[in-house]
Amino acid sequence: MKFKNNNKNIVKKITKSSLKFNRVRNIFVVLAIVLTTFMTCSIFTIGVSLVNNYNTMNIRIRGTTSDAMLSNPKKDQIEAIKNLGITTSIGEEILVGNVINQELEKDNHEIFLKYYDKENWEKQITPTISNVEGNYPTSEDEVMVSTKALEFLGKEDAKIGEKIKLEYIDAKGNKNKKEFVLSGKYKTYSITEKIGYLALSKDYIKNNDFNVGDDGSITICFKSGKKYSAQAILKSKVKLDDMQEFDYYNDVDEDGKEIKQKFIIVMGTIGLFIAFSGYLLIYNIMYISVSKDIHFYGLIKTIGASPKQIKKIVNGQAFRLSIIGIPIGLFLSATVSFGVVPMILENFSVNVNTNAMPGDISFNPVIFISATIFSILTVSISCRKPAKIASSISPTEALKYSIGNKEKKNKNNSYRKSTNGGKIYKMAYHNVFRDKKSAILVFLSLFMGIMTYLSIYTFTSSLSVDNYIDKYISNDFRVQNIQAIDEKMNDDFIKKVENIKGVESVSKFKFSNLQSDTNEIPRLLGKFIYDKDDMQEIIDFQGKMKIGTPMYHRSFIIGVDDLAIEKFSEMSNVEMNLDDFKSGKVALIDTLCYSKEEKNNLNDTITLKGKYSNSLTFKIVKFENDSNLLPDIGLPVIYISSSQIEKLDKKAVNSMLYINVDKKCEEEIYSRLNEMIDSEYLFVESRSQLVKDFSGNVTIMNIISTSMSAILILIGVLNFINVMVTSINMIRKELAIMESIGMTKKQIKNMLVFEGGYYAGITTFLISTFGMVIIFEIAKATKKIASYAKFVFPILPFICLLVFIFIICLIIPLVIYKYSSLKSVTERLREIEK
Repeated sequence: MKFKNNNKNIVKKITKSSLKFNRVRNIFVVLAIVLTTFMTCSIFTIGVSLVNNYNTMNIRIRGTTSDAMLSNPKKDQIEAIKNLGITTSIGEEILVGNVINQELEKDNHEIFLKYYDKENWEKQITPTISNVEGNYPTSEDEVMVSTKALEFLGKEDAKIGEKIKLEYIDAKGNKNKKEFVLSGKYKTYSITEKIGYLALSKDYIKNNDFNVGDDGSITICFKSGKKYSAQAILKSKVKLDDMQEFDYYNDVDEDGKEIKQKFIIVMGTIGLFIAFSGYLLIYNIMYISVSKDIHFYGLIKTIGASPKQIKKIVNGQAFRLSIIGIPIGLFLSATVSFGVVPMILENFSVNVNTNAMPGDISFNPVIFISATIFSILTVSISCRKPAKIASSISPTEALKYSIGNKEKKNKNNSYRKSTNGGKIYKMAYHNVFRDKKSAILVFLSLFMGIMTYLSIYTFTSSLSVDNYIDKYISNDFRVQNIQAIDEKMNDDFIKKVENIKGVESVSKFKFSNLQSDTNEIPRLLGKFIYDKDDMQEIIDFQGKMKIGTPMYHRSFIIGVDDLAIEKFSEMSNVEMNLDDFKSGKVALIDTLCYSKEEKNNLNDTITLKGKYSNSLTFKIVKFENDSNLLPDIGLPVIYISSSQIEKLDKKAVNSMLYINVDKKCEEEIYSRLNEMIDSEYLFVESRSQLVKDFSGNVTIMNIISTSMSAILILIGVLNFINVMVTSINMIRKELAIMESIGMTKKQIKNMLVFEGGYYAGITTFLISTFGMVIIFEIAKATKKIASYAKFVFPILPFICLLVFIFIICLIIPLVIYKYSSLKSVTERLREIEK
C-alpha cells in the first residue's frame, strides 16, 4: 500500500541539483528553446505586420473607412438609417468647391474644398491619412490643407498659422477670393497624384448657406456583422427620392480576406515546421538526458519517490530552462524585426503602392504571448515521453538500463560470434543504431534543414532575373496611354520621344474598339473573377457582345506597326506570313483566355466593320500572348497592321510605345520620359527599374529563407553533436575496457569516424532520393506560379552542403573523444567504477 508523501521542497532541490550537474545539456536545451522562440516570434511578427500594413494601405488608397454614401439626404432619412441599428457611424460631407489657378489647369491638378463633420473626420477620414499637424479648423477663416495641395500651391514649407490666399469657385457657381489661416496639414494617399484637398470649418458652412441636405452627402459605416445584409435592409427600410441612390464602396476587409488567408496558411505551415524542428532537438536532448540519469531515477524510486514526482523533476528542469530561453528568443526576435520587417514591407509594396504602404512593425502583446505559449507547448510535448520513461521504470530495470541496449540474439538464441575479431565499421554501425530513435531524429533534423535550403534555392533560382527578362521584358521602355486619350500621346509627343538623344527605335501601337462578325466570346470568369459583383459584370459584358445585339458587339483591336511585328515574328514561335500581315491579309487573335472548344469554333476568317461603314476581312492566325512582345490589355485582343486600323478608324488612339535605347543613355532617357509624361494619363515602365525591383524581391526572399534554413541546419547539427557527446559518454566504459585489452586509440578514432560517416552517408542518401523528389515537385509548382520560371538544379549548394555535413560528422566525434580521453585508461576505469 502506497502512502502519499509531500516532499515538494526535496523535489525542487533535486531539480536544481540535476540542472547544476548537466550544464552541457542545459546549453543545448536553452539554445533549442531560444531558436524555436526566436523563429516563431519572428514569423508571427512578420505575418501580422504584413497583414496590418496591407489593410492600412487599402484604406489609405480608398480615402475613407465608410461603406456607403447617400447624396442630399433628408432629416427623416438620416433618422431612419440611425434607427436601423446597422451602423457604427454616420458622417456628413460637403463638396464646397474647387480652387481656380492657371498653374493647376496647366499641370492637370485639382484642389477641392470640402467640409467634414466631426463624426466623418475623426472616424472615417483620420484612419486614412497620416503626418497630421495642427487641428481641424473651427473658425470661418481657418483651413486645413493636404500636403499635396500645399505642393500644388507652392507652399510646401508653410507653417501652422501662416496665411494662404485662394481663388476658388464654389458649388453654387460663385467665384470667391479669400485669405485663410492654415490651422493644420495632413498627408493623403490615392492612386492618382493629381488631387489635393482643403478642409473647411463648420462656421464657414453655416455663414455661407451650405447644408448637407442640399449640397452634401452622408457617409455610412456599417457594423461588421451587417455589411452583407445592409444593402437589402436600406433598400427596404429607407424611402428614397427618384434622383437618390445609395453608393456602396468595396469592402476593404473583404478585399484583404484572400491575402490574409494565404498569410495564415503560409505562416501556420512555417510555424508548425519550426515547432517540429524544435521538438526534434529538445526531445532528443531530454530523452538522452533521462536515459543517462535513469539509474538515479531508479534509486530515488526505491526510497519512495512517486512517478508523479519524477515527472515533476524532469518537466521542472525543462521549464526552468524555458524561463531562460524564451525571453532571450523574444528579445532577439524583437531586435531583428526592426531591420527585417521594414525591408520585407518595402519590397512587398513595390508595384502595389509604395507611398501608401506603411512600414509599421506590429509588436502586439498577443504576438509575444502566442510565441511564448507556442514554445512552452513545444517544450511540454518534447518532455512528455522522456518523463514517462523516467517515471515508469522499476528500480530493478533501472540498474540494468542502457540506451538502446536491447540484447539481440541470433536464430540459435546465442550471441553473435566472430573468428576474425570485431570489425570496426560494424562496431560503428552498432553504435549509430544503439538508440534508433535518437538516430532517426538526427537524420530527420539534418534532412529537414538541408532540404529547406535546397528547396528555397531551387525556387528562387528558377525565378531568375534573366528568365523574367527573356519572358516579359523585350524592350528598354514602355509608355502606356492609360486612359486612351489621343492628345496625351499624339504624333507630336511620339516625335519628341524619337528625337531624344540615345533612342534607337520606337514601336507604335494604336487602339480601337470595332465591330466584328465573330460570336465566340472567351470565358473570362476563370481569369478575371474576384467576387460576385465581378461575376455579374462579366456575364453582362459577355451578353452585350453577342451578335444578337450588334450595336454593343465590339472587339478590342490593336494596330501594330511594321517594326513591332517584325520583332514579334523574329522572337516568337508563331507561324505567320509577315508580308500578309503588313498588307492587311492576316490578323492575329490572342486566344490565351479561350477554352479549347472556343478555339476550335473560331472561323478561319474575321470581318471587322469600320466606324465609317467600310469593312475589312482578315485570315485568322491564333496564338497565346503570354509574353510582352505585343501589348496585353488584360482582355482578348485582335492584332492587325497599323495601316489597316487607320482605314477602319481614322481616330484610332496611340495606346503604347515600345522604346529601345543606347544603354549608356538609359538613365538620362528615363528621367526625360518622366519629365515629358502626364502621370495621371501616361505610364512609363523601365526594364532596368523592373529588374532592380525584381532582384530586390528575390534578394530579400533569399536572405530571409537562407537565415531560416541556416537555423534549421544548425538544429540538425546540434542534434548530431548532442547524440555524439552522449554516445561517447555512454560507451566510455566500453572504450576504456577495449583500450585496456589492446585496442589502439587510432582504431577507436577510426570507429568514431565511421560512426560520423554513417550519419553523413545516410543523410546524403535521403537527400539524393527523397530529397530529389521534393526538389522536382517544387520545380513543377514554381512553373505554375510563374510561367517564366526555368528549373535550375541546385548542384553547387547541393555539393557544398554535403561536404559541410561530412566535415561536421567526421570531425566532431574526434573532437569529443579527444576531450573525453585526456586521462589514462586506469583513471578512466576507476572513475567509471565509482
